[in-house]
Amino acid sequence: MNTTIILAQIWGPVILAMGIGCFVSRSFYSRLYREIGKESLSVLAFGIMTMAAGIAQVLAHNVWDTFSQSLITLLGWTLLLKGAFFTVAPRVVDMAPLWEMKHRLVPFAGVIYILAGMYLIWIGYH
Repeated sequence: MNTTIILAQIWGPVILAMGIGCFVSRSFYSRLYREIGKESLSVLAFGIMTMAAGIAQVLAHNVWDTFSQSLITLLGWTLLLKGAFFTVAPRVVDMAPLWEMKHRLVPFAGVIYILAGMYLIWIGYH
């Protein structure tokens, strides 16, 4: 099976669940963004794990030919960069929740997650 399809089968349900969670459990996600920066060890552990997952995905799938391949690749690079920020620049991470709360991005992120998750499920299981 194609790597893009396998990763779409993994990412699709996860991203869709996160998107639905942004609406069903909006206060949880908002609190999560506010609280993550308060525990230094959590920030570092999350950064290391996220960066490692991003590196693994980029090594396995770094293809930009089609939209679905580009989306999967972009997810890997996003993981890698997010992990790097959490690991290298935790102060930037501390400021992100304030910016996110000010601009009320949880519902916007939820819509993007739902659309991306549904698309990846369609690609992976169609």
